[in-house]
Amino acid sequence: MTKKIAAISALLVLLTSSAWAGVELLSWNVNPLGDHARLSWQSGQEIDFQTFVIERSPDGQRYLPVGQVQATGSFSQYFFTDQSPLDVDSELTFFYRLKLVDRDGTATYSEALEVSLSISPVQQTWGTIKAMFR
Repeated sequence: MTKKIAAISALLVLLTSSAWAGVELLSWNVNPLGDHARLSWQSGQEIDFQTFVIERSPDGQRYLPVGQVQATGSFSQYFFTDQSPLDVDSELTFFYRLKLVDRDGTATYSEALEVSLSISPVQQTWGTIKAMFR
């Protein structure tokens, strides 16, 4: 019976450690900053953790990377400003999530957060013109 309990305990430790991404997010926020999105988050413990990849989606389904921030160590504050929403058609609401990448290449994702931006008609026109010349 004791061997069985020890085996179950070892299995629980293995499952717990493999499910953990190597970083603990203490906070995760996305706020509008005019026509840009300002992302901020704070990490707790970071163990064998490498980078945060910032991903954006117009619909909460299809995400594309828009930037990345290298990990600086446990209990750090991170910021990223997405200055590229003007490059998309005319969406005013976006979803953001963090892809949490460990040193061994494994990744997990944060909760997706929604933000609505204030993009003026002039800025929308400029974004459309820029997109035509890509």
